[in-house]
Amino acid sequence: MTDFIRHERLLPADDIDRIISDAPLDLIQFQDVAASIPVDERPTMRSWIERFNAAVPVSQRPRLAA
Repeated sequence: MTDFIRHERLLPADDIDRIISDAPLDLIQFQDVAASIPVDERPTMRSWIERFNAAVPVSQRPRLAA
């Protein structure tokens, strides 16, 4: 993904390099926190997608399956 972002010049090189160095550590930390939440109390994938898309105008949001 970062190769695509770099190739398309979607972000400055410094930002891309920071994503490459920090994202794996951030992901591991996120997974550790998520693992401490009982499975039946974790948000559903649908709620994650809805929260992720909340900043996107309704007209540009992907349609979710019913």
